[in-house]
Order: sequence, then structure tokens, then C-alpha cells
Amino acid sequence: MIVHLTRFVMVTSGALSGFAISRIVDWTGPTDFPEYTVIFIFIILGVSIGYLLGGILGRELTYAYNLLERRLADISQSDLLLATLGMLIGLLVAFLAFQPLRLVRPTWLAFVASALFFLVASYTGVRVAMVKRREFAAAFPRLTAHDVSGTRSGVTKYLDTSAVIDGRFAELVDLGILEGDIRVPRFVLGELQTLADSADDIKRARGRRGLDLLTRLQAEGSGVESFEVDYPEIPDVDGKLMKLAADTSGMMITVDYNLSKVAAIRGIGHLNLNDLATVLRPAFLPGEGLRLEIVRVGKESGQGVGYLEDGTMVVVQDGSDHVGSLTDAEVTSVLQTSAGRMIFARFVAEAKGGN
Repeated sequence: MIVHLTRFVMVTSGALSGFAISRIVDWTGPTDFPEYTVIFIFIILGVSIGYLLGGILGRELTYAYNLLERRLADISQSDLLLATLGMLIGLLVAFLAFQPLRLVRPTWLAFVASALFFLVASYTGVRVAMVKRREFAAAFPRLTAHDVSGTRSGVTKYLDTSAVIDGRFAELVDLGILEGDIRVPRFVLGELQTLADSADDIKRARGRRGLDLLTRLQAEGSGVESFEVDYPEIPDVDGKLMKLAADTSGMMITVDYNLSKVAAIRGIGHLNLNDLATVLRPAFLPGEGLRLEIVRVGKESGQGVGYLEDGTMVVVQDGSDHVGSLTDAEVTSVLQTSAGRMIFARFVAEAKGGN
């Protein structure tokens, strides 16, 4: 629609311009064409140029309109209200300060200075309002009842690079456990792309896995969306993510143990998927029996190592002589952290039917 409208305007302007040019200069002498033929040629030329320029300009305007529409969709109602209020205050300050500038001579200099002052004042008003939006939310909770971060339900969840590569968040989204908007900032996408372009095979595979997962989820309409945001003054991605979560009262989704600890110290909402997985794993108490295959020798003398179906490592005392055998063991202790879980057990007997 925008392309057609732009072409109509440009074609009309081209036709009028061609007619005007044909009347400005007498072209009948140099060309030996009749006057009506010259007018017709210039009009056709103007229409052709207008059609081409209208298509180019229309496509650019369409792209700009779609980009603006996506940006506005990412802005919450409270942020939009704050930005409008800040702009109005900035324009009011500019109007009051504009009065002395009217006396500047020449007139064109006063006009340019006034225009620049209005632009700077309105931009400053918007930026100040955005910086102070958390204080505004605290002062006027009714206006921000739908969450300052712009979510429709629940708290906005921001995925970090490690969570995207891990991929388990997608299953939680499918189950409806993660409520609210699930968003991926553009600087996280940038880090994924850097990994995908890495010369290291492992990093390249991890980066491509994350990008492929996000592409599939967006194609399926799962509600996981990317959006444009950045903090140029912060160099690292983790710092940008914590700043974003703090500014919008959102929550980070990660599997990075160190990031989780820093976020906890700074009071930033976060969810470590490893913590969630640890909570949901079956509990093993000291004295409880379990059956597993010992697959290799442990680091300490006499230790054997096996794994449960969920990948939990089990260190079996006196199990080194039973590598490759299905054995019965008794749990002695369990070590659980955000980095994972490890079970310590002692060998009881080789299970019937073992190797």
C-alpha cells in the first residue's frame, strides 16, 4: 500500500515537473519537434522517473514503517506514556527558551538554532523519562500495573546465550511453565552469531545450535521473540543482560552458574535451569539402594564411576573391580549444587544378570 501510494505521488509529481520543464525552455527549435510532442516526451520522461523513484522510496518507507511498528510493539504502555510525557516537558522547556532566540539575526540562523534546540530538548526529555521509569513505577503503581517491562502476563523472561544453547527452556515453554513474554535481546543474538562464525568447531556448533533453535521456535509461533535493545556503555553481554533485567523488573533465564550468583548478589531476578533440573530430579537419600553399570575407574583408588539415566554421575566405593558390570550400590551421600549433582555410593553386590 505504501509503495503504491508513494508511486502515485512521485508519478504525479514527475508528470507535473516534466510539463513545467517543457514550458520553461523552447525545445521546438533544437529538436524540430512540435510543441505538443515535446510536452508529451517530457511528461512521459517525468512519469518514468517518478515511477522508478517511487518504487525505491516506497520500499524504503515500507521497511521503515515495519521497523517502527515492531519497535512500538516492544514498548510497554507505561514506557510509551513516560516517553510522551518526557517529550512534552522537553518541548515546553524549549518553547520557553525559544523566545530570546527569536531576536537573533539573520532570521535563518534563528530558525536553525530554534529547530535544533527543540530536537535536543525533546530527545533529552524522553531519555530522562526512560532512565527514571523505575522510580515512576514505584510512585504510580496503578499506571504500571501491567508491568513496566511491557508483558501481557507474568514477568518478562530474558534468555542469555547459555540458556539458548542449552535449549531446555523450549520444553518449559511448551509445557506452559514459563509464563509471560520470552525474549532474546539482540546483543545475545550477536554473541550467538559470533560463536556460529568461530573457527573453533565446538563453539561454532554451539552457536549454530542456538540460532537453529530460535529460528524453529519463531517459525512455530511459540512466543519467543527477539527485540532491539543495547547498552553501549557496558562492554560484556552478561552485564547488558543484568542491566536490562534490572531496568525492566524482568527475569534472566540462564544456565551460567557465575551469572546466577552475581545476579543474586545484585538482587536481579533470575532462574538457573540447572537449579530447576536439580529440584525436579528424584531424591536419593543415604542408605537408599540403586542399580547401575560401572563404566570406568574413578580418580581415587578403588573407586568406580557410573551414570544414572539422567546423566548424574555416581562414584562407587570399591567399584573399580566391577567395571562393565551391572551392580547394586548403596547411597552414602549426595552433593547438589547449581553446577550439577554427584552421588557417592558404596558397592554392595553384582546384580543378577550382570556382565
